[in-house]
Amino acid sequence: MLASISLIFSRITNQSLSREASEGWIDLTKLVTGGGSNKGPYDELASEIGKQVYIDIAGWHLYMRDLSANPTTKMHQALALQIGPKASQGRISESDISDVLKKIPIKAGAGKTQVTLYDLTPSMCLGDLARIAEDFQRR
Repeated sequence: MLASISLIFSRITNQSLSREASEGWIDLTKLVTGGGSNKGPYDELASEIGKQVYIDIAGWHLYMRDLSANPTTKMHQALALQIGPKASQGRISESDISDVLKKIPIKAGAGKTQVTLYDLTPSMCLGDLARIAEDFQRR
């Protein structure tokens, strides 16, 4: 009996893994080829924010690319959309960036607690974000 349950589980797991692997391959090809989507004006800015800026929770680093701003937008994309227009005009400062982060609420504990993105972002990352915006300005 135990052997047949093990065999059934093995078949289900192998089928699931095969399906996940093939779906992953399809997603990977879209990523590599660009998926036919047009790039936005702040995609490079968003990419740099997502790779370099994080929040710190009890020593855990959660990068902006891994945070959701809403169900369809990641935090690095939302930040790029907020910071990008001023950076494009050459008018972005570290205080502007801090103001943006102070307006973004982050819920914790299934919504029991709410803090701002600014409060969770280490000072070093605020400096990195300012540098990223300045680099974007120069392009």
